[in-house]
Amino acid sequence: MKILVICQHYWPENFRVTEICEALVERGHEVTALVGLPNYPTGIIPEEYKHGQNRVQERNGVHIRRCFEIGRRPGKVGLAINYVSYMTSASIKALLAKRDYDVIYAFSTSPVLMSLPAALLRCFTRKKYMIYVLDIWPACLAAMNVFEGSFLYAFMKRVSKWVYKKADTLIYSSKRFQGYLQEVHGISVPDECYMPQFADDIFEMDLPQKEPTEEKQLVFAGNIGKVQAVEVLIQAAELLRDEPVHWHIVGDGSNYESCMQLAQSLHLEDKVTFYGRKPLEEMPKYYAMADAMLVSMRNDLSVNDTLPGKVQSYMAVGKPVLGSIAGETAYVLDRAQCGLCAPPDDPEAFAQVVREFIRRDDAAQMGKNGKEYYQKHFTKKIHMDKLEKMLLQLAGKE
Repeated sequence: MKILVICQHYWPENFRVTEICEALVERGHEVTALVGLPNYPTGIIPEEYKHGQNRVQERNGVHIRRCFEIGRRPGKVGLAINYVSYMTSASIKALLAKRDYDVIYAFSTSPVLMSLPAALLRCFTRKKYMIYVLDIWPACLAAMNVFEGSFLYAFMKRVSKWVYKKADTLIYSSKRFQGYLQEVHGISVPDECYMPQFADDIFEMDLPQKEPTEEKQLVFAGNIGKVQAVEVLIQAAELLRDEPVHWHIVGDGSNYESCMQLAQSLHLEDKVTFYGRKPLEEMPKYYAMADAMLVSMRNDLSVNDTLPGKVQSYMAVGKPVLGSIAGETAYVLDRAQCGLCAPPDDPEAFAQVVREFIRRDDAAQMGKNGKEYYQKHFTKKIHMDKLEKMLLQLAGKE
């Protein structure tokens, strides 16, 4: 089977679409990925990708075709320019390219515009198209302070509905998306199209044994943007400055500097350590130092409906999870009995969760529960077996 994959993000950016493409190649399929230029989350395009360089690449059997893209910039306008630049160039390249593929697979994070080239191809070709919904639109606009009564929200609602309805198959990463698609867009998607994310391969290996420490080590790993609300963790650290807890923040993003400044203003240099962005291959050592992993998100409908991919990684390595988060993530952690959650945007409530955790003696069992739940519901093999079967059916190969 020949598969055209459309996504704005790809290696060397850390998105699961890379692993999905390479896993499909390992299963004997031919994969071409139509992607953008690496610049997430910093907005800086590496020199080796400027001036038309490396627009055609091959990596681990995947044919990579890169489209023109303007790097991300702070603010709504800067992000909009980034999104539209990829959408436009990818649409042109997709429509002009050879159409010798059997099926189109769109890996759809935010914004939904990144999947518009796939929807256009569905209009101009007979190739069937599957979209994997990881962020639900237009609900995600609320996290950017764009409200339902605005012209932009109404416009993006129409675009989102059109992109979703053009898909022959919609698969979704969070169970809550099913109800949203029906209620907002009038699109019915069956239960069997639920396909949660999996952890990167590197997190399915056993971690080194953690050395005991006097302080509990809490680790946040991932993007640090406005939606992630990492400042809530910093504020909780200030409330717990007299407790035996140390906080480790590993990652980068648009709110990184402001979170560092907040920690400095609260004089938390001896309680909170910032590491910046680290390569994926280095991440297990940071996970290994943790007594518990942290996840935080704003209190927003679109965010609550999402299950961040980091949660699967945390569970895969067998670490307890402490969350300042609601919705799907809180539901999963409760079902798995692998963590504790406080309502989002509430530093005092999260501080109380941490106090409870450091006084409990069942952390090892919580981590074990999470790993068992992950292996039952979220593994890469489960995901790929189901995805491959559905793509084959869509392509008429099964």
